[in-house]
Amino acid sequence: MSVANKTNDVFVSHSTTDASLAREVADACRASGLETATIAELLRGEDAGDALWEALAESRALLTILSPSGLTPTMAIEIGAARAWNKPIYAVVTDPSVTRLPPALSDIRPYTAGRIQDVIDAIKFNDKQLADEDRSFLIELYAGMGVSVDQLILNPKHLGDLVEKYNRGRGKNLAGERLLSELLRMRKQGKLIKSRASRRSRTRSDPA
Repeated sequence: MSVANKTNDVFVSHSTTDASLAREVADACRASGLETATIAELLRGEDAGDALWEALAESRALLTILSPSGLTPTMAIEIGAARAWNKPIYAVVTDPSVTRLPPALSDIRPYTAGRIQDVIDAIKFNDKQLADEDRSFLIELYAGMGVSVDQLILNPKHLGDLVEKYNRGRGKNLAGERLLSELLRMRKQGKLIKSRASRRSRTRSDPA
């Protein structure tokens, strides 16, 4: 897969002062087979803001690195977005004496920096991968709806219809945010079939 089409399993949220530790955490995640994005890496390229939100939206988990100074405004926004999308959140504290996290993370179990592998194991254990047949069903269902992924994000009714049809068809109980994350990943990988509406529009615009 090319770099442009690479998707991420883990999004690492951190302050600039913790960039070095974030890099170590990301390297450990990758060594265990988890594609990982850090803010420092994303901010190097063009359209950094779009790349950051795309990486967060498509990721399956958020891992935040917390120093005694607490959350930065950017980290708070990223954690809020992860919660809104029902993504699992993991916290690594730089100070082993820290036992209480900020209110936004009060329900999260903190890990020390020396227990990165435990965090990785927890992420991999809780990651609910879709089987190939589940993805194929989702692709066909999406193609038949005649709307784009962006429209699904903006229109709760369209997303609700997709979730209902998917869960009924596959006998599952997945949330809309989980299906959206999978669609975003597959769109980036070029795996989504063009929707019927897109095909009709293209056909009408073709010269006779």
